[in-house]
Amino acid sequence: MEDLTREEAESLCSRVREQNQAKLFTPERMQCWRCLRSSDDDPDRKYMAGKPGYLGCSLMNKLRMRMERARGT
Repeated sequence: MEDLTREEAESLCSRVREQNQAKLFTPERMQCWRCLRSSDDDPDRKYMAGKPGYLGCSLMNKLRMRMERARGT
């Protein structure tokens, strides 16, 4: 999986949060909530910054893989 730029990672993070807002009391929503709360919405302190290339958030990586499969790449 290729590295993401900060802007790409922020965009994916935003999409993941939007998707998780529609669900109540799921592990994914709780992960987003904990990440936002602990990072004060600073991208460099979020889970996504845990690995080089902003590949630290498992929810973002899942969404990215689904999007790539949908495009057929």
